[in-house]
Amino acid sequence: MPEFNIFKDDEPRIGVVIGTGKSLTPKQVRAAKQVRTFGCNRAFMFNVDVLHGCNYQFWDTYWDDIKRLRCIKWTTRPESAKKYGINYILEKWEPGLSKDKSYICAHHGTGPQMVNIAYHYGCKKIILIGWDMIFRGKIDDRNYTEQRRFLPEDSITQPHWPRTGPNGELQGLIDEMATIHPEDYGIDIVNCSPGSAMDCFRKSTIENEI
Repeated sequence: MPEFNIFKDDEPRIGVVIGTGKSLTPKQVRAAKQVRTFGCNRAFMFNVDVLHGCNYQFWDTYWDDIKRLRCIKWTTRPESAKKYGINYILEKWEPGLSKDKSYICAHHGTGPQMVNIAYHYGCKKIILIGWDMIFRGKIDDRNYTEQRRFLPEDSITQPHWPRTGPNGELQGLIDEMATIHPEDYGIDIVNCSPGSAMDCFRKSTIENEI
């Protein structure tokens, strides 16, 4: 059974899950550092407490940058866990969040999986920043007039062009997140990503939630 132990006894059970959507700002990241931070993929660059990457290409590409970082590292790829000596957790194709700490729900992406990991760590409030869930300026599924993410494209994101909605919404991931009903888990999930296309959780600002 994986161990999920990060909070001190007197520490508020608040976690910020940092995505890499275009709305992300350095000010938001600074605010997040008041509590525990959970980074998806390249959000390791923000010196997070916990990092998760769900594909082996991410670890192979960035291991030299990540290996000395203090963050607790997780993956759902057993080959990457063995290769780099990081934590492995099983994924299962189920809706919502797993309450069983032996696995997380897959949901087709690192972000939803990290929400499940944050829940396993005992977060009672999960704040989402950089969760735009939209690529703006859509011309077609491979052409947009605006940069897709806060960070520049890299060798992993450049060839990856998911199908999006009429306005560039990442509808597949939005639908996956909509299967998570916070009240079923006794938690609060707050989307603090300005202009996010994801409306299944209440919205606010990170300054109002910490």
